[in-house]
Amino acid sequence: MKYIIILSILIQLSYANTITLDKIITSSKKHNKHYKALDQRSLALEAKNQADTASDPMEIFATGTKAYPTNAPNDYEYAAGVSKKILFGSIQDKDQLITRLSNQANLLEEEAQILNFHHAVKNLYHQHCVDFNDYQSFIQNYNDFEELYSKKEKAYQYQEISKTELMQLSLEKNRLFAQLQQSKMKKERSKKSLLTLAHIPYSTKNTLSCSDTQPITQNIKLPKDSYQLSTQAYNKRIESAKTALQRYSSSIDSVDLTMQYDKEIDIEKYSIGVSIPLNFTSKRSQQERVAAMHEESATTLKHQEDMHQKKSQTRQIIEKLKSKAIMIDSIKENIKEYHTELLPLIKKSYDLGESSVIEYLLNRQRYYQLKQELFMTQREYYQILFTLYSISETKE
Repeated sequence: MKYIIILSILIQLSYANTITLDKIITSSKKHNKHYKALDQRSLALEAKNQADTASDPMEIFATGTKAYPTNAPNDYEYAAGVSKKILFGSIQDKDQLITRLSNQANLLEEEAQILNFHHAVKNLYHQHCVDFNDYQSFIQNYNDFEELYSKKEKAYQYQEISKTELMQLSLEKNRLFAQLQQSKMKKERSKKSLLTLAHIPYSTKNTLSCSDTQPITQNIKLPKDSYQLSTQAYNKRIESAKTALQRYSSSIDSVDLTMQYDKEIDIEKYSIGVSIPLNFTSKRSQQERVAAMHEESATTLKHQEDMHQKKSQTRQIIEKLKSKAIMIDSIKENIKEYHTELLPLIKKSYDLGESSVIEYLLNRQRYYQLKQELFMTQREYYQILFTLYSISETKE
């Protein structure tokens, strides 16, 4: 059985296509429709902004009248003209900029959600790599035990051990084989889930590199550009509020021009009219400025509180990561001590007949329980790590 498993692995590796984390992320970005949807939403918002802030259309008006003068024959009179509202200076540009900056802030926050998805993909990659190491450990465990079982079968044939002892070893071998199959299925499930998210066709011949995983360390340092998306969104909202404050500071922001032709019974008239709204006679501009100032203040307070909560969360998470890393180092030391010192002594004692098969099996199980504890803690470490990257908006 040992050689069949090894041969199967070698055959798979010879035809394997190794997939790196970079390839998975690249494929995920290429096929992820969220990016395309974000681009389309950006175009839609800009088009709506242009439509909402476009200048009013030119108006054409006309009137007709039949006149009955006292000392003249009856006749028709009519008038026709055009009118147009014209915005002064950069009023229209500022109106567009106010909305554009607000839209960009919303899009940046949506981009943060997409970033969370990519951290989830990276986490799945690391989870699979732990599953792969777990599977390799089970293979080693099973092969070692199968080698022992073969020796004990021969010992039984020479009546050196009892049938009861051989049956106990046989039951343990069957249990280990069942665990090996479960571990293999778990490894393949995690790989399939990951490749599905990355839009890469699943195949048992495909293997993940796992040489590019994040190292487990007690010293976690976030990059300087952490919280970048939230900060950019905040800056754009502040700029939008300040632009609104400038826009509504003008006492005159538009003028209405009118050109008209009048044809009366005995008179033709051409006239040009100008209408200027006096903003200082209304509280509209004043209240718009007040709204902009309150909006700027509210945006600043919200951003400060959000940053305080996020940084508090990251500090707690970093402490959890440090604790997990310390635990992982401790478990590794225990495994090393068990493997190099305790297990050889127990095996020697068993071979010499100084300890029972039950004692030997229990100590072997304890050794592999430590390994399972190591893999479980590594999975938890990576889960927490990529949660940290999501909260801190880290793009690494």
